Amino acid sequence: MLISHISDIHLGYAQFNLQEREEDLYELFEESIDKSIQEHVEAIIIAGDIFHNPKPNGSAIIKLAHELKKLKEKSIPVYFILGEHDISRINDVPVPFLFHNLGLAKRLRPDTPIKMKDLLIYGFNKQRRSNIDNGLLKPFKEVEKIIQSDENKRLKKILVLHQGLSDFNRFAGEIFANDLPVGFNYYAMGHYHDHIQKNFPELDNSLVAYPGSLDLGHNESISEVEKGFLLVDLSTNPENVTSQWIRIEKRRPQLSQSIDYDELDNHLDYLLNLSKSYQKKPIIELNIKGQDIPHKILYGKLSKLNDHFLYYTWNLLDKEPISGYSYDFSQDFEIDKELSKLISECLKSESLTNLSLDLIQMINSEEHQDNTNANKNKIKQIANFVLQYYENNKKNYQKKNIGNLI
Repeated sequence: MLISHISDIHLGYAQFNLQEREEDLYELFEESIDKSIQEHVEAIIIAGDIFHNPKPNGSAIIKLAHELKKLKEKSIPVYFILGEHDISRINDVPVPFLFHNLGLAKRLRPDTPIKMKDLLIYGFNKQRRSNIDNGLLKPFKEVEKIIQSDENKRLKKILVLHQGLSDFNRFAGEIFANDLPVGFNYYAMGHYHDHIQKNFPELDNSLVAYPGSLDLGHNESISEVEKGFLLVDLSTNPENVTSQWIRIEKRRPQLSQSIDYDELDNHLDYLLNLSKSYQKKPIIELNIKGQDIPHKILYGKLSKLNDHFLYYTWNLLDKEPISGYSYDFSQDFEIDKELSKLISECLKSESLTNLSLDLIQMINSEEHQDNTNANKNKIKQIANFVLQYYENNKKNYQKKNIGNLI
């Protein structure tokens, strides 16, 4: 059985706020689907971050619908979970669930697996750090017991997650490999944008794999890194699952180069000739070395790139990057992450940060207009906690600022 494992598509994301970059992602997603069809896969797994925004634009929704319809016509089922970019803090139905309801794809659940021939597929949506214990670790133990029962031992099993493993990145990780439930033949991961995979002895040597994103994301710098997805073969011995990483070929070139200012003229001529060898206008970052570089002259020289590159930016030694085009950074700004970071820096407490985010979510939700006793009690409970915290720490605050907040 051959399965396609795709993750972190981020449909709707426009790098540098450029329409061309949004359309690039649509083309790359289509390429990954077409290649999966060509390889005669029996199913496709999408491991989260289908969209870049919980409320995606119409073009992104239409593109996903078109590709899912194509797969439906080929009788290739699609199974998915949600990443953090698919989930809104405001209580609402996630957009990908629309395609589940229409029968174009199926959402994966942690308690009810999808059964396909002799394969069971479990899936967990993205869980915040504050909910790891209840949302992941406890259910993991329950799932582990179920899949190791006699009736399930003969079946192959896949677990789909959108979480960061600290084994691969100790700074961005949320759980460890030894937290994962034992007994799965393949762990289809999402979240990390790099292609990473490893067999873990503590998981009976099963393969844990991230295919990586289909293109550079909002937190990734310009680079020549390759992107793609995974073909997973479960047709042989289930204890020896193999994978093949498939490179996406239609990506727009992104180049990062260093050059001395004295050699800039010759290097620009080289770049203009180089750009002609690509089917799409490249993106480039230039790191220019030199002292006392006159900006006006530099602007004039780099303007030669305008007609040959979709976008360019440059750095002067340790100075801040200066962009060849102006663009709106709001498209790259993630309010949830930035707000969480600011609150955490101010309160110096994970529990208080989570409480604050829950309070903000409730205030912004339509549910805050509900006058039921349960909602009133919840508001009163949070208010009492905040006031008690203030009384214990009021020496650290100015009274008028707290008054404004209340």
